Amino acid sequence: MHNKAVSTRRLFFWQAGAALSAPLAAASASASTELGGDNETLKARLEMLEDLNAIQALQQAYAKHLNAGAHEQIGELFVDASSVEIETGIRGLIADAFKADDFIELGGDRMSATSVTHCTVEIETEIGPSCTLVEMARLQGEGSLKHLQRRMLENTYIKQGGVWKIERTKFRLAEI
Repeated sequence: MHNKAVSTRRLFFWQAGAALSAPLAAASASASTELGGDNETLKARLEMLEDLNAIQALQQAYAKHLNAGAHEQIGELFVDASSVEIETGIRGLIADAFKADDFIELGGDRMSATSVTHCTVEIETEIGPSCTLVEMARLQGEGSLKHLQRRMLENTYIKQGGVWKIERTKFRLAEI
């Protein structure tokens, strides 16, 4: 009698498994058929995601070089290295957590894009005018005031030869 109960349970699980797997098999077969006919849409979405990832990597490289003070490497990220303008006093950039107002928007032709990112900027201002006390502070590595400020980084990008480059970058005060 004990053996009969075990075999009945096994039979139940086998039948239930077969009953549940039939609809899943049918759904996966129809899904693969639907995806097979829509390769162009999937390819376009993949290319769009690759563009977005490339732009995010470009933003990260910009922040990394700005924080390191490597202005020559920042020029390599731009379409025209001579157009690089870094606001006087900006010494560092910290990207804030992604906010609802942050975005990257690709142009319809996927050859241009714009982005807005909230960030915290480290600003350094030299103490002046020059006097003995200030000169002593500068000799000790001081002589400047540092503070953090909430900003929005607005960038425009252009895709040249399959590579994304920054066309223009601008910081503006963030609205709180």
